[in-house]
Amino acid sequence: MRKCRLWIGCIAWLCLSAGCSSGGGQEDVAEPVQDVVSALNDIPKLYLVEAKVDKVLLMNDQEWYTIGNRKCMIPVTAQVKAGIDLSKLKDIRIEGEDVYLTLPAPFIEIESSEIRHDEVQTSVGLLRSNFTQDEFSQFANRGRRSIEQALPGMGLVEQCQEQARTMLSLMIRKLGKNPVIEVPKYNTEEVEKMIIYKDKQK
Repeated sequence: MRKCRLWIGCIAWLCLSAGCSSGGGQEDVAEPVQDVVSALNDIPKLYLVEAKVDKVLLMNDQEWYTIGNRKCMIPVTAQVKAGIDLSKLKDIRIEGEDVYLTLPAPFIEIESSEIRHDEVQTSVGLLRSNFTQDEFSQFANRGRRSIEQALPGMGLVEQCQEQARTMLSLMIRKLGKNPVIEVPKYNTEEVEKMIIYKDKQK
């Protein structure tokens, strides 16, 4: 698993812009804070973490009414990215030296998933037909479902939240303020709802 690079140029520009305006009283500071929030709201998807997910499907097609069996081992790989939609960053509250905010819910995007055809292994009995392309398509769908089920337990949401909190804390401290960032907790069912496909099709 590899962490994606943060948008360093964007962050640095925002911090410098905010830092130039950080003198004066609370109203002077509140304005650059809101300027930073407005700039972040223009970033609908900030990718923070990426991962490669590998799964191996084992198929054994043998029924009482068949003579011989068919077995198949199918490796499936998916490229996954997780991030936060900063356009949903709302309800910023400034109280004295503290800036309060709540991190928006992350998203987990499956960019691609495919069978590694060159690594597929099959064993087909003499009286059985080979696996068809339609069957391989069904196997690919099963592979995607298997990957979806594995994602909530990979810690992508927690890593994404930690990256986002670090980034926002840096920007707020650059304004001379103390960040108070609430990081929501999500259960498995909630994380499953965060999973999307790049082509929007499951």
